[in-house]
Amino acid sequence: MLEAIESTAHDLIFLGDIFDLWIALPRYEADIHRRFIAWCMKQKRIRTIGYLEGNHEFYLASQRAEAFTWCSKEAWWQDETGTLYVHGDQINRKDRNYLRFKKLTKNRITKSILRFLPLGPEFADSIKAGLNKNNSKFRWQIPWDEINLFADTKFAEGVDTIFMGHFHQEYSYRKSEHGSKTIYALPDWLSTQKITLFHKNPISVSTGPWIDLLQADCL
Repeated sequence: MLEAIESTAHDLIFLGDIFDLWIALPRYEADIHRRFIAWCMKQKRIRTIGYLEGNHEFYLASQRAEAFTWCSKEAWWQDETGTLYVHGDQINRKDRNYLRFKKLTKNRITKSILRFLPLGPEFADSIKAGLNKNNSKFRWQIPWDEINLFADTKFAEGVDTIFMGHFHQEYSYRKSEHGSKTIYALPDWLSTQKITLFHKNPISVSTGPWIDLLQADCL
């Protein structure tokens, strides 16, 4: 898919959880991470490459930011046109257990411990197994009300379009009084092979199999 993108003029934004687990520290990165970094380093000379850390990425913004046009560990990133990109793992403020876990793991102290932890990569493998197990349960526990509330809040602040990852299921929400303001939850790539193309002028949003969208866009 990345090779196919090379023949287009599109910018590219990754909404997080691109790998099962990515701890951006020495000893923890695998060849697939290094090859991905090399691709992004080359392509950012040609197009904008944005990356939002998901809950499967750790310390990417502080360790690997040079590989991207922009890389953020924050809950969302907003461009100059008012489009908001959000991973989505912090939208459900009622999930206090996860929010506490995020604070405990994504900080300088934990980062330093992991850097020098004996058998650290083996420990990371156990984290990866736990994340994969939780993903299968998570698909049935999507906080639709919290997502819609988040969207309404951002629409009221002037945001027009929101793209969100994390929840695996394709979904869109538009509130009539906000006109064309819409939040799009994007499907997971691994099981669907789908991507989303966003054209800003005029605005159009298309989600479908990457090979179909990219081929049609080149015609």
